[in-house]
Amino acid sequence: MRTAILVTMRRRYADLVRLAYLALDDGTTPPETVLATARRAVRHSARAGPGASYSHLRRRLTLELLTQPPHLRRPLLRRLLFEPAATAATPLRTILQRSSPHERLVYLLIRLEGLTSPEVAAELGEHLLVSAWDIDRTCADLDDRTDLDPAAQQAELQAFDPTLVRLRPPPSLPMTARIALVLAAVVLIASGSTAYERWRNAGRPGDPITVGDDRWNRHAVPSLDDWPTQGELRGDRALLRRAASAWRDDRRDPPLGRVSIMYAGTVDGVTIVVMHDTPGTRDSPMVAQYFERPLSRGVESIRRLGNDSGQLIMLGTTWRYLVPPWLSDLSVALPKAPTPAWHPIKVRDGVSDPLNWRWFNPDCQSYVVFRMRHKGTGSISQFASHNPEFATPLIWFRDPDPARDDTGFTGDPAQWTAIHALSCGAGIALAEAGDLRIGRLWSGSLPDKGGHASLISIDVSVPWGTPGMTALISDEGRLMADRGSTNGDYSASTDTLAGAVWWRSQKRWHLLATAGPGIASLKMVGELGNQEARRKGEATRLFVAGPPSRGRYPQAGGLPVVQIVVYEPDGDHAVISPN
Repeated sequence: MRTAILVTMRRRYADLVRLAYLALDDGTTPPETVLATARRAVRHSARAGPGASYSHLRRRLTLELLTQPPHLRRPLLRRLLFEPAATAATPLRTILQRSSPHERLVYLLIRLEGLTSPEVAAELGEHLLVSAWDIDRTCADLDDRTDLDPAAQQAELQAFDPTLVRLRPPPSLPMTARIALVLAAVVLIASGSTAYERWRNAGRPGDPITVGDDRWNRHAVPSLDDWPTQGELRGDRALLRRAASAWRDDRRDPPLGRVSIMYAGTVDGVTIVVMHDTPGTRDSPMVAQYFERPLSRGVESIRRLGNDSGQLIMLGTTWRYLVPPWLSDLSVALPKAPTPAWHPIKVRDGVSDPLNWRWFNPDCQSYVVFRMRHKGTGSISQFASHNPEFATPLIWFRDPDPARDDTGFTGDPAQWTAIHALSCGAGIALAEAGDLRIGRLWSGSLPDKGGHASLISIDVSVPWGTPGMTALISDEGRLMADRGSTNGDYSASTDTLAGAVWWRSQKRWHLLATAGPGIASLKMVGELGNQEARRKGEATRLFVAGPPSRGRYPQAGGLPVVQIVVYEPDGDHAVISPN
C-alpha cells in the first residue's frame, strides 16, 4: 500500500499541490509561504489513511484543508534563500483570492478537478453542510464575475504551476566584500567545529583516567598505575567513556575503583580500548579489553593480573601484544623446542608486531616465552598465551648466591629445561599461576640407572604465601614424578630452601630430599624409620630407598607416610612432605 501511494504521489504530486495552493492563496500571504504550506498539507494527506488512487489522496487533502487549516508561516531560511518565479495574478485568480476559503475549495473541485455538484457535495458533506444547489449557486456567482466560459477557466487554472521556485539572486557586493564574507564563514565553521571537539573531549566527573607519557620515567620500577595511555585514539573522550561504561555494566567482573586507560587505538581495522581498574591493596587489579567492530561492540575479555607491575597483554586474537614502555628488546621463542630459537619482535606505540605463529602448540598449554629488558630490573623472561584471559607469569630463576637478585633466562641450558618442563611437561597450570620463581635444589644421577635429572623448586606469587612445590625433571624437560613440597614460598631465602619428592625406578620407590647451604641437616621420620643426613659442603642431601615399585604401592599417593624435618644451624626447624 505504501509503495502504491508513493507511485501515485510521484505522478500526480503537481496536481495535488496546485489544488492546495489555489485553495490556500488569499492574496496577502507571500507565495513561497503558501507553497510551503501546500506541500506540507499534501504530505500529511498521503500519510492520513488507506487508499492509493488519486481520488483517495484528493479526498484526504480536501479534508485536511477543511478540518485542520494549515497555519501560514513564512520561514526565515526560505525567505532568505528562495523566492517564487515572477507570475502575475490573472483576473480569475484575483477573483478566487477575494472569495472565502470554502468558496475557493468548492469552485476548484468543480472547475479544476471536473467534478459534478453532487460529487462535490458527497465529498464535502461529511465535514461541510453543503448541497448540490449551494455548489451550483457558488459556481454561477463566480462565473458572473469573469467573462470566461467553464472550459477556459479550467484551462487557465491547470496552466498555473505554483512549484516554480528559484534561488534568490546573490546580493550585488564588491569582490573584496564577497571574499571577506567567505573567509568569515570559513572561520566561523572552523571555530565552531573546534569548539565542538573541545566540548566533546573535555573532561567530566567520573571519566576514565589517562596517564601521561613521562610518568613511568619517574620511578625506578614502574607499576601498572604508571602505564601511559597509548594509541592514536587516546584523546577520543567519547570512545573512552563508552569503553569504561561497558566495563562497569559487566555483571560478572565489574571494575573496582577508577578505570584507567592503557591503550586506545585501531589494530588491524578494529577499535580497541584496554583498561585496568584500581582496587587498591585489597585485591589484584583486572584488565579489560573493549572492542568496536562494524557489527558488534563491547568488553570481550577480563583478566585478573597476578601483580600490579604490568605484564604483556594479548589484544584479542590479533597475535599482537600490548607492551609497557619500560620493556624493550623483545624476542620470543616456542618452549617446545629443545633449544630456544629467539625471534625479535618490534613494538610501535605500545603494540607489538604480530607473532610468526598463528597457533601455539597445545602440548605446551598454548604459551610462548618472551625475553626482554626491564628498565629497573634488567633482563626478564615471561610466559604469554594466545588467550587474553590467561595469566602471563614472569619467570625468575633463583640465584644460588643469596646476595644476588633473581634473574630471567640467561642462556643456561638447565633454565630452558625448566621452562620446557613447566609449560610442556605439565609442571604447573600456567593459566592459574602468578609470577614464578624457579630454583635448582639438586642435579645428578638417579639410582637404579634412572639417568640424569634435576630437582627444582617452583614458587608462585599468587596467592601470596602459597607453599612451594618441587618437581623432578629429566634433561629433556620431562616431568619424572608427582610434585612434592618445600619449606618455603615465593619470598623464601634461597640458601635455606629444602624440598623432597618420591621417585619410582623400575625396581623400587626412592625418596629424594635436598636442601641449600643454609640447612644444617635433614631427618626422615615415619613408617620407613629414621634416617638423617648432615650438610656436606654447599648442600645437604638425603636419598632413601623405599618399597618395591610393584605390590602394595602402585602410586605415590599410597606410599608409606614419612616426613622430612629440616634443621637450620640455630636449631629452628620445618617439616615437609614428599607427597
